This record gives sequence, structure tokens and C-alpha cells, in this order.
Amino acid sequence: MKISHLCILGIIVFSSLPSCKKGAPDGQYCAEVTFKHEEKGKMTKYKLLVEVQDNQLNSIRFPEGHYDTTAIPPTIISDKGTCTVVSAKGQMYQVEMKGPAEKCLNATNLVQCMGRAKNGARCKRMTDNAAGYCWQHQEQAAAK
Repeated sequence: MKISHLCILGIIVFSSLPSCKKGAPDGQYCAEVTFKHEEKGKMTKYKLLVEVQDNQLNSIRFPEGHYDTTAIPPTIISDKGTCTVVSAKGQMYQVEMKGPAEKCLNATNLVQCMGRAKNGARCKRMTDNAAGYCWQHQEQAAAK
């Protein structure tokens, strides 16, 4: 085989390999979010759920009543699992990824679902839904 044929074969082989995506898969993750609380005038730290897409932080899911409800721009997460993001309001958030969403079972924005299973036992799922019901028990919230 000539060298040019080997080069073409190499290009075909390498281009057919799946690309390696750097970072965690898209989805929800647990993160520690630190920021200066305007009203308290001191640094505040919350354990919260965050949304990641294409290795970029897309949203921070604050509990209801958080004073800064403006959007954040997609921000690249470093290899160390950290990033600093500034909201449209100008609030700076330091974010440190802690792992999968399950690590946030005691997160500020999560509560145990108030729904009941068919056998009467309380649901064990955690939810950040304002009504206090997970996806499976939404009809129970509507019935109240």
C-alpha cells in the first residue's frame, strides 16, 4: 500500500471513532453555591441542584423566595468542577460541583414529597416542586 492510501485509511478510521465529550453528562447535579447575600451582607452557602448541558452550567435552582430570580448565562465548568457565574442582575455566584443530584438529598431547595402511595405510605422521593409533590403525585396536589 502506498503512503497516501495509509493516510486516507487513517483519516477514515479516526473520523469514524466516537468523539470524546469532556465533562459530565447533561442533567441535574448537586453543587455548593456561594454568594454574598444582599440583605444579610455576608457570604451565604447553599447546597442546590444545578442544570448542566454541554459541560456548561445553565441554571441554578434556588428555593422559592430567592431574591435574585434573573437568568444566568451558560458558563463552562472547569476540570476541577468549579465556575463563577454572574446573573443578569449582577449577582456573582461561585459554584462547586459536588456530584450527582442524589448527593443533594438535604439540599435547600428539596423537600420530601407529600404524596401517598396506594398503600398509604408517604412517598420517599425528594422534590423541588413548590406544591411539595413529585412528578408521580401531582394529581394529589391538584385534588387539594
